[in-house]
Amino acid sequence: MSSEPKETVLHKGNRFNVHLMQLEGRDGNTYEREVIRHPGAVVLVPMLDPDTVVLIENTRPTVKQTLLELPAGTMEWDEPPESTAVRELAEETGYRAESFTLLHEFYSAPGISDELMYLYVAEGLSSGQHAREAVENIENRVATREEIVRWIEQGRIRDGKTLIGLYAFLHSPKFQNNI
Repeated sequence: MSSEPKETVLHKGNRFNVHLMQLEGRDGNTYEREVIRHPGAVVLVPMLDPDTVVLIENTRPTVKQTLLELPAGTMEWDEPPESTAVRELAEETGYRAESFTLLHEFYSAPGISDELMYLYVAEGLSSGQHAREAVENIENRVATREEIVRWIEQGRIRDGKTLIGLYAFLHSPKFQNNI
């Protein structure tokens, strides 16, 4: 492949844009793919103590289910990830944190999107009032490491960012707690 693919904006949205990308194939033909251009997002592992994490039960109209998830949220186009982490933790859970540690970065679905997710561990939590969006149906769900491992094994946790975040957290030497 020779040069940068050409892109045309198909849709400009509030949270992401959809582009039509023209790719030059090895066979010399041009192929079109729709891609999502996204400002990025944060995923949070809020720790109440070394053994206890705050998850959320989040009703997702897209899949018509309530999922167990880590709190997360979309960055503004010009917002640093840690600022998003502070904002989203308070908005979704009501908690504030004394510190945020960047644990990992990962692409959510690189075949269709450039969304880069930043995984933070939030420590030194203090409770407060949440500021959930009017269309969000979220409840906090406190869980121990043992419960989280059991729920993963049982298939109760099905959200991709949550599975990646919890696996990275549970296997991080910095946050290890010998399960």
